[in-house]
Amino acid sequence: MTNFMKKFYTVLIFVFLPLVVCGQDLTKFTLGGYVDTYYSWDDDKNGNPIRQFSSIVPYREEFRLNIAQVSLKYNDTKVHGVLTMHYGDIPSVNWPANQQFVQEAYAGFSPAENLWIDAGYFLTHIGAEGLLPKGNFFNTLALATYYEPFYQSGVRVSYEFSPKVYGSLHLLNGYNVFADNNKNKSFGLTIGVKPAKNLEIIYNNLVGNEISSGSGGKTRMYNNLVFKFSPSSKVDFLLGADLAFQERSSLTDSTASATMFSGLAGIKYKISKKVSATIRGEIFNDKDGFLSGEITDAAGKQTGLKAFGVTFGIEVRPVDNAYFRIESRYLSADKYQKIFNEDKNSRIEANTSIGIEF
Repeated sequence: MTNFMKKFYTVLIFVFLPLVVCGQDLTKFTLGGYVDTYYSWDDDKNGNPIRQFSSIVPYREEFRLNIAQVSLKYNDTKVHGVLTMHYGDIPSVNWPANQQFVQEAYAGFSPAENLWIDAGYFLTHIGAEGLLPKGNFFNTLALATYYEPFYQSGVRVSYEFSPKVYGSLHLLNGYNVFADNNKNKSFGLTIGVKPAKNLEIIYNNLVGNEISSGSGGKTRMYNNLVFKFSPSSKVDFLLGADLAFQERSSLTDSTASATMFSGLAGIKYKISKKVSATIRGEIFNDKDGFLSGEITDAAGKQTGLKAFGVTFGIEVRPVDNAYFRIESRYLSADKYQKIFNEDKNSRIEANTSIGIEF
């Protein structure tokens, strides 16, 4: 038995046993799972098995496990909770070493109708794409998503104003951290509207000092806008745009704020009930490198990552809860940013995956 399964069974015992003893209704619990496996390739043969900008399908030229996860959920009218434990390349590459097995763990209560207060570990509230391939058009994440936070810890207050309007407030330890890295907290907001049954517009943000203790604080404001539109049963559109600022972080003027903007646009067309084709365009511009890090370009200039990409994919769903995908991506940085092997500024990649949710 793996350490992952030992830990999960231990948690199940500690969660279930007291509830059984106290006479809780076990029908309010649901147990689910998800597994995704993959093989990836690219022409950036830099000697590192983990590919640059690859949180998902990160290892090249190996058959690998993206993720295997198990979720336990409890839902009642006044209390609820979620515990999700996971294993595989996604947590090993992206999660802190001492917390790799826990994806989400939170509990909440409802003090009034349509109002929930939750506390614990969450997946991020920011982004047009999610972390897990099952909820996205593609296995790979756009650069916009790659530099967004994946997880967060703190308190969330959410309220459904009407069937068409919802929102939430977040008090968090920080940007993509579980444990606090300074003595400040970050604040987040989500506002979502559904003006029509086939259209959803979401605004998210996160504001706080994200510099680790020991250095001067710098306030960061991260803004994220998402459009989801399905003009017909065969077509889904996804648009995402990010705009971020961080004070006193410009590479050319230490007193000026740095700016980052990024975006993605995806279209999914359902060729048949079981087959769909997808395309995504993306752009990322962090000229001051406060998110992507500083790069010395071919002209000897210090700058941050500036890049664009295009991705194509085919998905086959033999049944509703399983998929097979194959996709290819072209990713190109600024012509002076020779960030790939052999002093290239571009990369061609491909991957295939099989996933099932149960």
